[in-house]
Parts: sequence; C-alpha cells; structure tokens
Amino acid sequence: MPKNTKPTKDLSTVKAVYRNLRSSPRKINDILRSIRGKKADIALRNLQFSEKRVSKEISKTIKSAVANAENNNQLDIDNLFIKE
Repeated sequence: MPKNTKPTKDLSTVKAVYRNLRSSPRKINDILRSIRGKKADIALRNLQFSEKRVSKEISKTIKSAVANAENNNQLDIDNLFIKE
C-alpha cells in the first residue's frame, strides 16, 4: 500500500454544520430524532410546523446542506435524506 495516498472524498454525502447554536442538546436532539432518516423535503416541512424556536436554525442548516448538494456535488434534491 502506498504511503502518501489521501482518502478520497465521498461525493454522495453532504454535510452542513451549525456552530454555536444557543440551545440545550436535549431540545436539539428531540427535534433531530423526529426528522432523522426522512427525506430532506419532508423534514423541512415538519420543521416548518414545529413550534420550537430551534427548529428555524435546524431548518436553515438543512437548506444549506441541500443547496451544497445541488450546486457542489450535482446531486438530485429528490433523493436526499437526513442521516445524522
């Protein structure tokens, strides 16, 4: 195995990170548990009707990840789902 090989980036996975979210992990995980594994458009719709304040920030992060997938990786928006 060659020494200087870099791991290749997986282009089928898109990641968006929201840093310094001012809320407790318990409140965030409650919302994330409800959308994990769903398609991106269904998750965004569910977040739109959520009454929690944190759902707006999570929604912005998902929209950013969808835009990154579409523009940077040329992925189809209809096949995206929430992994983590």
